[in-house]
Amino acid sequence: MKVVLFHSRGYHLNLESRRINSLACVMPPIGLLSIAAVLRNVGIDVVVLDGALFADVTNNVWAQKISELKPDYVGFTATTAAFNDVCDVCVKLKELNPTIFTVFGGVHASHMSQELIANYQAIDFVIEGEGEQAFLDLICGVKKETIEGLFFRLNKTTVRNKPRTTLVNLDDLPFPAYDLLEGFPKKYVMPLFSYKRFPGVNIVSSRGCIYKCSYCDRSVFGNSFRFNSPAYTIDLMKWLYKDYGVRHFNFYDDLFTLNRQRVVEFCDKLKKSNLKINYNCIVRIGHINRELIKALKKSGCWLISVGIETAEQDLLIKHKNGLSLDKIKSDINLLHDSGLWVKGLFMIGFPGETEDAIIKTRKFALSLPLKEANLTAFTPFGGAPITKDIDKYGVFNGVSDDMDCMNFVFVPKEIKEKKILERNYGLFYKEFYQRLFMFKRVYPRLLLESPHSFYRILKNLGTFIHFANKITGSKITGA
Repeated sequence: MKVVLFHSRGYHLNLESRRINSLACVMPPIGLLSIAAVLRNVGIDVVVLDGALFADVTNNVWAQKISELKPDYVGFTATTAAFNDVCDVCVKLKELNPTIFTVFGGVHASHMSQELIANYQAIDFVIEGEGEQAFLDLICGVKKETIEGLFFRLNKTTVRNKPRTTLVNLDDLPFPAYDLLEGFPKKYVMPLFSYKRFPGVNIVSSRGCIYKCSYCDRSVFGNSFRFNSPAYTIDLMKWLYKDYGVRHFNFYDDLFTLNRQRVVEFCDKLKKSNLKINYNCIVRIGHINRELIKALKKSGCWLISVGIETAEQDLLIKHKNGLSLDKIKSDINLLHDSGLWVKGLFMIGFPGETEDAIIKTRKFALSLPLKEANLTAFTPFGGAPITKDIDKYGVFNGVSDDMDCMNFVFVPKEIKEKKILERNYGLFYKEFYQRLFMFKRVYPRLLLESPHSFYRILKNLGTFIHFANKITGSKITGA
């Protein structure tokens, strides 16, 4: 038995955009790597192909490469923006070898399971939700009708099995198969200025989220929350540190600090391990105090990301589970005063948002001691609570190729045209990174604390300048 697992960047991006994305950040597809590890653990031959590393490779070439490996099954992961790209590879693969079984999973496939089986003949199976056990059962010959979360066709009708309720114990999973990635870890790069030392890698130590933000698609893990033990997580970090030289870790958990006891134990064990590493994590506003910050910092935490989204209190109440602006300010100041780097996560284009509210958010961001910011375009993904009524709130073009959180596919009624959102998007980045705080407190330290990021920028200076000019409307030069 042979299985190929394929991850793609998304073909809607033009070649220029593919290249800037590959230069700015390429991180391993952890979901596929976890499935690969489970399959390999029972003796199945597994190959992982990551299209994100190769901007110039066409879908025809990918289909040919996969076909030449002669797999029995091919698994595809599909975000919404990348779905048409992945499906195109799948269709081309089926044309080359119709006997290969194709399996789709991931967030987009989990929400659209029944529709994909009904409308895409090149897709043989869809796995809704957590994928490790379902994929293993499928290729090991377990009766299809009994596999939780599996969708398939039988006599031209769609069969929908019951949702998966038998969830894996995370500590029972083998470590994700990072070693199956070509060029790991040095071909993979974390976001610029988000790491101290190279190479770095993203890891996951928990699954799920108990909160119900209006814009968040929970089609894979629902509202459950499970986590690895501190011992498991540190053993994973030791393996990556000793065997692959990884020196910086980015925890990709939605709620890294939800279980305080776990985090305190993790920090204590990591400090005692004497691993010479640093790490980043996301902390939810309201889950922060001085004791937690002290534990995180002593164990090597370098950068904390916090979800702020908007400075309009009414929008926070509607879309972000009741955060308050006062609490945001106090928590960020606590983090900043500790010496940790703080990254703010923002969003514009919410249903009900006005241009005045967007300007308010920008000014709020400029007032905070944030050393980095990420701004996304509000995007009504299929499984998000807000999406079912989205047409009530504005104009949604529904083109999945554009749903990458950078394109404004939704324009709220309160905003006259998309150009207003695009202009404010550029202004946010321009004003945030040109404020005096950055020149006095951030840029001088970054050269010392994240030197590899500067190396990447200098090596590809022309490409980065062109991209910055395009986003902000500025006229930056290399002088």
